[in-house]
Amino acid sequence: MGRAFRCGVENNRKLNARAAAKRWPVRDLAPLIARTQEHGKAMGPATPIEALIRIEGDSWMFERADPSALAAARHRIVVHENGAPLSLGGCTDMTTALDVARKMAEVDGRVVLIQNL
Repeated sequence: MGRAFRCGVENNRKLNARAAAKRWPVRDLAPLIARTQEHGKAMGPATPIEALIRIEGDSWMFERADPSALAAARHRIVVHENGAPLSLGGCTDMTTALDVARKMAEVDGRVVLIQNL
């Protein structure tokens, strides 16, 4: 058993099973499509929601910013992505903004711009 794991399986003894693409009949998906379109119309037009992403361990936490927190922000953190400025967020004081910029420069090697608001 140990040799099989070390050496692998001979090519002439390997199984070659091809997965066929599943083609769902439209009649099976029609109720699902109709229900989805009905719910989409009931919800109204889509509106963009600005979200902050916080990563804790292996999970991503999506948060919406409170308008009062946005009003309290005095410094904006900006980086350049693909030649265009990308605003990452805001800080209430300069020391926090400097700490964030320093950490991004150390970890990612990025140039960070701190703008006054």
